[in-house]
Amino acid sequence: MKNYFPLAMLLILISSSFAQYKPGKMTNPLSSKTAIGFEGGVTYTKSDFRNSDIDYFIRGVGDYYFSTDDEAIFGITVAGSYGFARSNGRPAYRVPYPPLDEFRAQLIMLSGGLSLTLTSFEFVYPYAAARAGWINFQPRDIDGNDLERNKQNKYSPNDWFATGELGFKIPLGDYFSFNLAGSMHYIPTDNLDDSPNSITGGTDNDIFFSLTGGIQFYVGGIKDTDGDGVPDKYDMCPDTPPSVMVDNFGCPLDSDGDGVPDYLDKCPHTPKNLAVGTDGCPLDTDGDRIPDYLDLCPNTPEGVLVDSRGCPIDSDEDGVPDYLDLCPNTPIGTEVNKFGCPLEEKVTLPPKEKTEFVLTGAINFEIGKANLLPGAYEELNKIVKVMKDYPETKWKIEGHTDNTGSYQLNKNLSLQRAQAVFDYLFKSGIKPERLSVYGYGPDYPVADNSTETGRALNRRVTISLDEGVKTPNTVKEKLPLNYQYRFEIERNVGGMIFTDGYKYCIQVSSWRNKEKAESEVNKLKQQGYNAFTTEANLPELDGVWYRVRIGFFDSLDEARKVKSQLIR
Repeated sequence: MKNYFPLAMLLILISSSFAQYKPGKMTNPLSSKTAIGFEGGVTYTKSDFRNSDIDYFIRGVGDYYFSTDDEAIFGITVAGSYGFARSNGRPAYRVPYPPLDEFRAQLIMLSGGLSLTLTSFEFVYPYAAARAGWINFQPRDIDGNDLERNKQNKYSPNDWFATGELGFKIPLGDYFSFNLAGSMHYIPTDNLDDSPNSITGGTDNDIFFSLTGGIQFYVGGIKDTDGDGVPDKYDMCPDTPPSVMVDNFGCPLDSDGDGVPDYLDKCPHTPKNLAVGTDGCPLDTDGDRIPDYLDLCPNTPEGVLVDSRGCPIDSDEDGVPDYLDLCPNTPIGTEVNKFGCPLEEKVTLPPKEKTEFVLTGAINFEIGKANLLPGAYEELNKIVKVMKDYPETKWKIEGHTDNTGSYQLNKNLSLQRAQAVFDYLFKSGIKPERLSVYGYGPDYPVADNSTETGRALNRRVTISLDEGVKTPNTVKEKLPLNYQYRFEIERNVGGMIFTDGYKYCIQVSSWRNKEKAESEVNKLKQQGYNAFTTEANLPELDGVWYRVRIGFFDSLDEARKVKSQLIR
């Protein structure tokens, strides 16, 4: 008999394994419900007769489930049953009673107990129940006549019994379920077949099993109109669509807190405190696929290609976006008008006199210092004459060293020597705005630094006519320690990077509207950049513009590096 328990359990587990798993609810769907059902089925009896047989069995079942939020719910269960237990095959020993080939016992049973039901699965609820109660059994022959010992009142037909039951309920909406159950019924006697062990020589009491199925009707319970697991009296969103996950208030989950529930949110991981559209995605006012919170140019016209910052693409980096640029392939660094075409520059013809002078370090400066030697004055006076003869010209003063010693010391020395030349020219009457001073250190040798002759040639200061050629990619040191960037003399060195000869800054964008420019500055500051605005009166571009800049940088390389990071 004991071998039937594993089999019954296996059948239940196999059946439930086909169910679709559903995440746990906040309120158990059976909570506080009362159920009444009717079931029919068959019995299977193990007795002292050789052959087990089946007969019919019916019962009424009642259940009450306690209130709980857990997936496993306990309940009180009662049952009233009527049926028959049958076996055939004459027992091996019935002396002194007449031979008997078959018996059929009438069963009337009343019982009560506890049940445990698991509601983790949406389409099936496995359960287990244990009951105990009263049974009346009447062993009879196949014709309905009481068997001998029963007629002689050798035992009481009334006894207690215990039932162990496994089964599952298949919900059919909110009010019905189809139930299927397998039960084992134990009676502490061996008189079910009217043939106790003392007569048959057996060792076990009689036992029978039942398999039943039927319909159960549910009433009461906790009302949950939208079936989201939150009772209506606590549900702040009582019309939640089916299968939508909700919070403790019965409202659809909104993981990113943007006001759009997850089941409608196409961007469920939006950063906090961002304005979003009805689809839960960050607003993109200009429709360029760069959300406003990342868009440095939030008012780009529709259909215009933009970069990763949301600004119109400017292929030639002249400050005029491609969609407005009538000259889209302007060389980098060229000054352009509002149409993106090169400005007509006033060209100053170079003087006929010499336009480049070189002061070598060995004979014009003290060794390792920036002090001019008397031999330098003659050459410098020639330069002063040319400059005064052609007052419209501008000149570059560039200091260089060899690669001996500290790189930074060489940079400083080259700048100091260039400054010494600047000071002499200034004292000689040359206006400072005509002069640009650079210290390049060992970066631009003109000879081989591995030889003494080459190193001597590399130690030099060149004074050359500034014909508007852009400065190379070098570090340009500021002159005074308290130097302030001079916007009035700055020049574009390419890629919207500007320099006054000493410091560099990046122009990010330019606006007619001051508020928009300041808004972009604030966005850049939030990203950690030193951003600011400058005001430029550009008659050729229809008036005042507000330029958004980032700065300041000590070298062109540094400025370009920051610009590349900004574009990414």
